[in-house]
Amino acid sequence: MISSQAIKKQALSFGADLCGIASIDRFSTLPDISNPANILPHSNSVIVIAKHFLDSTIESTSSIPYTIIRNYLSREIDQITISLSYFIEKSGYSAIPTGAIEPCNWNPEIFKNMGLISLKNAAVQAGLGIVGKNTLLITPKYGNMVWLGAVISTIKLEPDAILKDKICKDSCSLCITNCPVEAINGDIFMDQIRCWNYAFGKENGGEWRIKCFKCRSICPYSKGFKL
Repeated sequence: MISSQAIKKQALSFGADLCGIASIDRFSTLPDISNPANILPHSNSVIVIAKHFLDSTIESTSSIPYTIIRNYLSREIDQITISLSYFIEKSGYSAIPTGAIEPCNWNPEIFKNMGLISLKNAAVQAGLGIVGKNTLLITPKYGNMVWLGAVISTIKLEPDAILKDKICKDSCSLCITNCPVEAINGDIFMDQIRCWNYAFGKENGGEWRIKCFKCRSICPYSKGFKL
């Protein structure tokens, strides 16, 4: 039997900066389209990893460095979760990677494009952090400067405790008032279409890039918080 610590050690050795584990019962209220238990029958655990996003990218006057790091981390996270899935499968269990950014499912119930599972929710259930008003995961060590991936597996592991701390102050609305297209209102979901139409696409007729990350950079906890 592989322990939770052994799985975490392996994930870190593959390049993850953070790793947390959630038991499958923590996702029981989710719809079938994004429920790990439905995506991999007989699954018992969701292993969530995070990579630290380069802090300096949000200080640049150009969006090119941010786009480079986002694309790089997405590829690296997929490599880590795929390697971890192979490691678990060779140990006698089933395991599948969820993908860092794509492919995605269209959820007609909430009218949103979603990953195979909600990585932010999975990270919360795995004790890695808390979702802020900006709808981003905020971790104690790296703040919201993280990129996420996950593995769904039939291996039964000891889950991590869920963080109960409240991060965003009631009086703080920096991410809401500074969003250029009013895509954030403090709800659990942002206006995805409004955000994507503004933030993603070609720059002045040139190449594709991520043109806005104000909700990340304006956050007082962009670089971490104390429990």
